[in-house]
Amino acid sequence: MNAIVRTFRGPDPRSALDAVRTALGDEAIILKTREVGGIFGRKEIEITATRTDDAVPDPKAKTSKPIDLESEVMALRRIVEQLRAEVRSSKAEPRMSSGPTAGTSGWSLPAAALARRLIDRGGETPIVEDLVREACRVATGNEERDLLASLREIVRHRLAPATPPWQGENRRVIALVGPPGVGKTTTIAKIAARALLESKLKVALVTLDTYRIGAGEHIGRYGEIMGVPTHMVRDATGLRQVMATCSEAHLVLIDTAGRSDPAALQAQTQLLRAAPGAEQHLVLSASTGGRELRAAARRFHHRGVTRVIFTKLDEADGPASLLSVAAEINCPVSCIADGQRVPDDLHPANGSLLTNLVLGK
Repeated sequence: MNAIVRTFRGPDPRSALDAVRTALGDEAIILKTREVGGIFGRKEIEITATRTDDAVPDPKAKTSKPIDLESEVMALRRIVEQLRAEVRSSKAEPRMSSGPTAGTSGWSLPAAALARRLIDRGGETPIVEDLVREACRVATGNEERDLLASLREIVRHRLAPATPPWQGENRRVIALVGPPGVGKTTTIAKIAARALLESKLKVALVTLDTYRIGAGEHIGRYGEIMGVPTHMVRDATGLRQVMATCSEAHLVLIDTAGRSDPAALQAQTQLLRAAPGAEQHLVLSASTGGRELRAAARRFHHRGVTRVIFTKLDEADGPASLLSVAAEINCPVSCIADGQRVPDDLHPANGSLLTNLVLGK
């Protein structure tokens, strides 16, 4: 049996691997990966690969020849190490461990390519590995398109959409909760505007944020512009009174303070109980790294959160970090925001939109 050994170069690992697959097929065994060039020339990724066949097959032809798993594992580990170095050098999220991961043993080149794709888009390595392994288990074939189709369905299931806050026939009381700086007050204004303009609902605004200087004036200004009543509440008694006052409103939107410490969160949870039936929508910034998103979701997990809203998608460099939230809490996504314009930059969540955000179109 003849062994074909060839060397390929590309501007990045993905391009070099694509060249390997095109020339040698999916059963190629990667022998060595290194970075070449630099100083006075452009840096490139060089991959030396082999194929133990008498001839290079048509990439579309199916084969049942066994894969040299040990060689492929070693090759994949080298590639992952290269990717880790690139991630560290660009200070991108997520932070990857310094050693090879056991979860990639025996992966095919298409599976490895999909994993790199998600990691490049901000996915945390352990979460990406779990997703790709699941996609490999349920895929109808071994080609990249088969794995991608399965992966899209898995992501669609994990980031399931929910009815937007400004839609629905029943009266709703919705409290926006979350860490500081994620855009809760602006999102409240966007939801209120859509409810008024699109759904023709009667809206009332309530703020529990008595911590930030000017917070009440901020939401009060939005209420004045839209012509809806705005109420500031300091305690449970006040919230009960306001809820009785707003009994005829179709949609009551409650703005909360951005607090993350356990004592403040517990006090806020107790206060919201004075608004019976209030839905808690956790607002998170998509421009935050996966690790931080997961930590924020964990803090609010047991405090009555039933929906998630993602903001600042226009600032997100790695939108696959949204998967970190889905890995921590099982809550559907009610809407997303991608800018400051009220109400233009607020959109209903749907499966295709969320999947494209994570995987790319």
